[in-house]
Amino acid sequence: MSFDSPSPMVPTDPASPENSGPQGEAERGASRRAHERFPMDGHLQICWEEGKGVRRQIRVRTIDTSKCGVQVEAQRSIPTGTLVNVFSANFTPIGRASVRHCTPKGMDYRIGLYMPDRFVDDL
Repeated sequence: MSFDSPSPMVPTDPASPENSGPQGEAERGASRRAHERFPMDGHLQICWEEGKGVRRQIRVRTIDTSKCGVQVEAQRSIPTGTLVNVFSANFTPIGRASVRHCTPKGMDYRIGLYMPDRFVDDL
């Protein structure tokens, strides 16, 4: 399976009649992604520095992964643009990432991590 090939189920013309309405909106959103996402259920450790050398660390739950990123769910927010170190649940280094978005989701936050140079290909 190739991460770079587009999904054959997603229409390529956003103006086509089969791509109109609410379902078409969802399909267009999916087609804007650079890489296909794959569901994942696991845990990671995220570490970063805030302010004047204050170190933070949280445990997050993985939602999905792609060739260049991971979406996670956390109990606290991380500011967009923050550089973080990503570790497996048992603290094996996976790589560095930048926070692309942090969106409230109920009592938690969905965080998009961009990590094109991760050390572990099979997260």
